Amino acid sequence: MTVQEQLQAFISVAKKEIQAHLSSTKKNIVIISYYPTYRNVYGDLIKKLKEHYNVIIVYDRALKDEFESSGHHGVLFPWRVIDNGSTHYLNTDIEGIDLIITADEVGEHNFDTTFLSTKAKRVYLPHRLNGACGDPKLYDYVLVSSNTAYNGYCSDYSKRLLKCGYPQLDLAISQYKFEDTNTILYAPTLRYVAYNRRANINLYAGLENLLLEWLFKNTSYNVLYRAHPLQFKNNHKYYNIILDNNLNNPRFSISDKMGYDFFNQVSFMITDWSSTSRLFSYTTLRPCLFFMPYPIEDSIGGDYIIDDMTAKNLDTLKRMIDNIDYAKEKNRYESLRDDDVYNLGKSTDVIVEMIDDILKGKL
Repeated sequence: MTVQEQLQAFISVAKKEIQAHLSSTKKNIVIISYYPTYRNVYGDLIKKLKEHYNVIIVYDRALKDEFESSGHHGVLFPWRVIDNGSTHYLNTDIEGIDLIITADEVGEHNFDTTFLSTKAKRVYLPHRLNGACGDPKLYDYVLVSSNTAYNGYCSDYSKRLLKCGYPQLDLAISQYKFEDTNTILYAPTLRYVAYNRRANINLYAGLENLLLEWLFKNTSYNVLYRAHPLQFKNNHKYYNIILDNNLNNPRFSISDKMGYDFFNQVSFMITDWSSTSRLFSYTTLRPCLFFMPYPIEDSIGGDYIIDDMTAKNLDTLKRMIDNIDYAKEKNRYESLRDDDVYNLGKSTDVIVEMIDDILKGKL
């Protein structure tokens, strides 16, 4: 049997499995994870959707995590398979799917508009709290989290932008309870500061490892290392180097699980321009310091960094760490959050209502 024949056999089996899970009495919603990177952005949304609709989770690879079992049913259905250097694209058209929701996109071969269904309505849930992301023209609707994000989209697509809020933030706030463990959260984005994805900077300069070593030498804090999801989900080489270098360090720990319970033990955060910065500070009302030895070459960075909290060198970073005013930062982030984020604490209910209107043809 050729590779193509094997793939067609798999498609046939997976299609029948999805069809078997479709409901004849409820609207059918399929939530697709093309990559494992943003499986944790849904907050309580899937749980709420299950109260009203039949929810099927379709995932690209089996990790046996909470996301895969979060719907009524879960089905493995990769959108592509790479074999001996050749890429094979998998797809099919399934009648009976009413709505598709995803938090990531493929950007190849029109899969974002055709994968699994050519008729279902498509909704995008951005993974950024403060920045616009995703391509609105690929979807019928985009669930927008904040005024900053809304303003980042082209006005040509305003009718597709639904002002909803951010389920991930609402869940994180509901679960937050601070416990002082004298811990810094270090959460860099491996792809670094520019949109050209300078992924090799760490391999050349050892930047992340350098900063970790500096923190252990120049502060008394423990360090909780939260890598970009692309690192720990894909077992990135440099991520493993960092783990190996700190394996026996009692002040070093990692976070690679879904959810944000680890926020509870963190005094403050250090990053470059990771979108986790606002999620952390809007949840905890504690500061994020930005270590930015390289210039920002993409406007997205401006959605997250705060100028007076940004260090270009280690001396400045040390002064910032030593002079954190937690009361001032609490007021700052509470004001930023409340002025910017839509439907704080109520986003999942708002989204469910909007999805109901979409399915009834009211939007």
